[in-house]
Amino acid sequence: MRILKLKIKGKVVLKDLTEPIEKDLERVEKRISQTLKTDNVFIQQMVDYLSHSTGKRIRPALAILSAKYCGNLSEQTISLGAALEMLHVATLIHDDVIDNSAVRRKQKTLNFKWGNEISVLMGDYVFATSFYLMAKDLPKNVVSSLADTTNIICRGEISETFNRFNVNLTEPQYLEVIKEKTAVLFAASCQTSAMLAGAEEITIKSLYRFGLGIGMAFQIIDDTLDFIGKEKRVGKPVMSDLREGKLTLPVIYCLESGTKVENKRMKSIITRKVKTIADLKFLDSLLIKYDAIGRSIQKARYYVEDAKMALSLLNGNGSKNEFIQFADFLIHRDF
Repeated sequence: MRILKLKIKGKVVLKDLTEPIEKDLERVEKRISQTLKTDNVFIQQMVDYLSHSTGKRIRPALAILSAKYCGNLSEQTISLGAALEMLHVATLIHDDVIDNSAVRRKQKTLNFKWGNEISVLMGDYVFATSFYLMAKDLPKNVVSSLADTTNIICRGEISETFNRFNVNLTEPQYLEVIKEKTAVLFAASCQTSAMLAGAEEITIKSLYRFGLGIGMAFQIIDDTLDFIGKEKRVGKPVMSDLREGKLTLPVIYCLESGTKVENKRMKSIITRKVKTIADLKFLDSLLIKYDAIGRSIQKARYYVEDAKMALSLLNGNGSKNEFIQFADFLIHRDF
């Protein structure tokens, strides 16, 4: 039973944003399917299962929009979008194993259906296939940049796992974790696409900064939706982060603002693996009392504004409106 009723105002439909590039995203989907296709019946069964739970495809969309802005959307851009999405999917498969998650994107996870051992190996398969596609279709400088990005993502995932149930996690530490585990892939999606398009260095750097900003905002909003989102929209159980011992920004704000008595009880709740209805009600009351959701959304807006500032440095002839609409969607989304 939950008593928190706060909602993110505004509603932006992702389909409306991606409609102009829908055919390009379909090409990305086809490239993913072709690349993951295998004669191994068991692996193909899991590949087909994964294809039924496609996500928002934000990273390929950013790559396509960046290429269009730079005036050079090529077959390499499609391969880049496919590789980015497969890399992302591989991290999600591994996350679900670590978190012991049963639901992802409104369907049962691989580990729920096939167990942890097979799921880890399947995540490795998708990860390796992503880099196979990169090595086959993309130039060395782009592959090198994506390899560096992957290294950072792994570092962020390790830091997040290491800090589970760490009631002393600070806001700067949290922000560094989400930068590494989430935002850098958004940044790389824009950056490497611009590199493929032969853009000037200032454009490449500006698009990287844009991607990093909206990536930070995306993860912060994701963490607020863990408390205020609707399970059918979010696609997984709410408050799952809290149950798994992950300290996200709303909880950190409560700990920063709470009294000694409140903090003592809150820390006790966080460190317990099993949370009661009374525990969740108590946390909800603190989220409201200290406006932790509102403050978190404000932090996300800060990163979106910084991302928009980066767009002002772009000197190309392309339209910036699609980027701005994407940034606004990430703030107002409810899934």
